Amino acid sequence: MKFFEAFQQRQHLWCTLCDWAIIVLVILSIVWRGGKSLDMTWILIGVVSIATITYHLRFSTREKSGIPAYLWYAVITFIAITVLSFVYSTTRNYGFDEVLRTGALSLLLFWIIRKVGDAKLQSEYLHCLLRVFGLTTVGACLLGIPVYLFQPVNRFVGTFFDYRFHTDYWPNAWAEFLLLAWPIVLFLALKDFRFDETKAASRVQLLIRSLVFGFVIGCLFLSYSRGGILVFIFQLLLWAGIVYKKTEKNFPVRRIVPISVVITVIALLTFITVNAFRSQIYDIQDVGEKVTFSASEGMSSVSERAQFWSQALVLSFQKPLLGWGPYSFRFIQPEFQNSVLATSDHPHNVLLKLLVERGLPALLVFTILVGFIFSKTVVHLRSREHFSLQILLFVGLVGVLLHNMIDFNLQFVGIALPFWLFLGVLMSLVDVQSQAQVSAKISRTTELLLALLLLIAATYEGGYLVISSLGRHAEATHNRVGAMKWYDRASGEVFARDLQLSRAKLLFEESSFQEAQDAIDMYMQRNSEDFRAWKRRGDIFLFTGQKRQALEAYEVAYRKGKYNDLGILRGILETYEAEDDQGDILARKEEIDALIAAFADAIQANTHFIALSPNVEELISICNAMSRLFPEDAPRYQVMAAKADYNAQIERGRIAARAPGLLW
Repeated sequence: MKFFEAFQQRQHLWCTLCDWAIIVLVILSIVWRGGKSLDMTWILIGVVSIATITYHLRFSTREKSGIPAYLWYAVITFIAITVLSFVYSTTRNYGFDEVLRTGALSLLLFWIIRKVGDAKLQSEYLHCLLRVFGLTTVGACLLGIPVYLFQPVNRFVGTFFDYRFHTDYWPNAWAEFLLLAWPIVLFLALKDFRFDETKAASRVQLLIRSLVFGFVIGCLFLSYSRGGILVFIFQLLLWAGIVYKKTEKNFPVRRIVPISVVITVIALLTFITVNAFRSQIYDIQDVGEKVTFSASEGMSSVSERAQFWSQALVLSFQKPLLGWGPYSFRFIQPEFQNSVLATSDHPHNVLLKLLVERGLPALLVFTILVGFIFSKTVVHLRSREHFSLQILLFVGLVGVLLHNMIDFNLQFVGIALPFWLFLGVLMSLVDVQSQAQVSAKISRTTELLLALLLLIAATYEGGYLVISSLGRHAEATHNRVGAMKWYDRASGEVFARDLQLSRAKLLFEESSFQEAQDAIDMYMQRNSEDFRAWKRRGDIFLFTGQKRQALEAYEVAYRKGKYNDLGILRGILETYEAEDDQGDILARKEEIDALIAAFADAIQANTHFIALSPNVEELISICNAMSRLFPEDAPRYQVMAAKADYNAQIERGRIAARAPGLLW
């Protein structure tokens, strides 16, 4: 008897630890780079898998599973499609992290529905989770203030940055996070407040409660995210519409107006004050330029999104069933580019990302899954108070989905984790127990098996991630011998990423051409869509005198990535020159002129910071080659090269002269 009591006590302790581990994970995912780094994905997998196993071992005798059958089967189907999509992916060196993250977030959804759906646990744990999330949001805003003031990044990013790289600041992801967070912060700030304009104490309390929320909204404004501000306005209109529909003639104008005025004033004061301090050290964004699309990026953020959407649709028709594979858009889209560096890791739309990468069935299941939860919520909201948690959760989740229609940021664990947590909370508050539930035996067995598989995969790959990261560090410090040693040890990893490309580069530099070719062959067995691999193959063939094979490889690379790397065109020209084949160059002269002119214009405008890239030197090299081949046009090519060099020197000098970050 004592043994079973001790066993139950240990189980209870483990469940308590897992409950707190999820809360700590929420904090960590937000404050540590917004959860963008791979280490956060692996921590997510470990914590959620252990929490799932612990829960099922403790509640193995439950009569009900606690999950609606339609929801459970939809989520499991989505996982299965994702796995199949990865198995048949054309870019299998990437995407494994997305598969693991999908499985972990699905288990987390089940876990929180059961946790909040338990009447005994709902109030205490849910309120603790909300308070921690709200406090973490405010803390992230406070941490973002010194980063914005003392670093050269000209948009507020909160904690969504990686201090190791000067380009890794993510203001749009930060704005999306706040679109999810502000309704929770508002709920926590005003849930118990009753405003009485006749009492001075009530006005003071209103100011104090509004101060924190207004500060958060001010930090949203400081992100300068046009899409974020538009979605925020839509959220306010949606919430106002729901409140008006529920109250009609009794719409609480006298309560809402003073609170809105105070919050707006505080938000604007935050925006103005923080920018005033920053302007003493660095330049600040001009609001008018952002609104009129006359800032440095111009209209490219709009036009390129339109291109990504149309390209994603075209690509989806080629592989409609399982898509091209998770995280494949980065490699398959460049072939459809029509402007310089107009490429992306995703099509800037969550639905199109699912469609092109995982196929139409995955898109349908995801749409049905989220749509069903939202539809149930809308029906349930009719009986709720207009300032209820359900309404504000609904507003926040809708905001995140809308923002993901123009900019995908669910790869950030700091966004995806609370999104799926709150989606599960929303579902559990819609009387889950009254709906038909999946068999407890089936759900328990499947989820335990999935959690174990995730743990095994994460443990296996985690070791290789550490080893390969040591290799990348050695390569960055020019320790080629050490880098090759670590890369060779990591050759068995599934999530290989660019490992074989790095090996090929090092071997090529050491003139080990056959081994470099073997490395490229291994890379292409998993990913033959990457133009970088084809370019490297062309370089190897050219240096070993295999000119015809070099030209074939370069032509594939040119077709797949001509608007991203002018080194491909340079390789083609060098191959033609080596074969003394000026006729083919003459036949393509108009095409070559158009391409280098596009790059010259991009360098002059510094599109996507191209003036800081090696494309400048490649353009100069190509212009010199064309001047030799076509002496009559030499002045034009020389002027083009000179302008590119001049513009690049200006941009590089401006960056070099920029005041350094005062924090790191």
